[in-house]
Amino acid sequence: MPVRGSDAVVAVYDETAYATAPGSPSGRRLYFTELSLQPQRENVIDPTMSSDRNRSQPGEGNLDISGTIGAVVAPEMGGWYLKHILGVPVTTGASTPFTHTYRPKALPVGFVVEEDWTGAITNKVHQFLGCRCTQATITVPQSGFATISMSVGAAKFEIGTAPLDATLTDTGQTGWTAANATVKINGTASCLVKSATISINNNMETDRYTLCGGTRYDMPEGFVDVTGEITALFDTATHALIDAALARTDTNIEIILQHGTGAGTAGNEQLSIKLDHSLVALNSPPITSPGGMELTFSLTAFKSGGTDKGLLVVLKNAVAAADL
Repeated sequence: MPVRGSDAVVAVYDETAYATAPGSPSGRRLYFTELSLQPQRENVIDPTMSSDRNRSQPGEGNLDISGTIGAVVAPEMGGWYLKHILGVPVTTGASTPFTHTYRPKALPVGFVVEEDWTGAITNKVHQFLGCRCTQATITVPQSGFATISMSVGAAKFEIGTAPLDATLTDTGQTGWTAANATVKINGTASCLVKSATISINNNMETDRYTLCGGTRYDMPEGFVDVTGEITALFDTATHALIDAALARTDTNIEIILQHGTGAGTAGNEQLSIKLDHSLVALNSPPITSPGGMELTFSLTAFKSGGTDKGLLVVLKNAVAAADL
């Protein structure tokens, strides 16, 4: 019978040494909407000529591994995604609820993505080692689930015969939807916003190949670029963003996803994503009909001294720091 996507058991493992499977692996079952990691090694054409027009056997090229992990934004696995996008958070709370505060900083060493196909193909487990987040986008649409799309680069691809951990941690998932969202503009909740997106680019160096097997030696992160985009109904309140753009006034945008009270206990989780300093790109709404109008605003975050880095993400949930 042909293999199906549902046959794969997908897990992630945090690395302690880059591109090396952990010695005492503790895996998490991955909840995802898309997984497209692809190993590609080109065949290098040999330019050698001999007594005819035929090519000699190609040589082995460098290994490139890249792709996307997509998921619904949820309090259970959300902290793990954020850790590999922004860095390890500062966590407060000795017991539930926990508050995890993220600001862009050095990222963890890397992680392993494992696709266990043994339920359909005997002794076949695909492992992508040295995975790091190159960029990510968090989207809150007009309706439906909030989503995260994480672009990943990796160093090695291996095929094992058994999973690294046969007893994965399964956190479950209760994702946030548009109905759970609030957007604040300069601290005031707005009911005019239709959708919102935050993008984080880690500007990772992916061309770090050395003469050591044709794989990436490492992938250091560079500047972090944080941008946002909101689409809103055109109104007096949203015209204030055009005024802010014209005057180049510092503007803060906060997206809040919340279950229940938002206190952080199970069923009451909250995620706040805030561009606490940003500039709005100048724009003006096109008039395309006699009906209602809307406008998309683009924002660029920036730091403003001290610990204020332009992006502040706070996750309140029932997951301890050690389990992120």
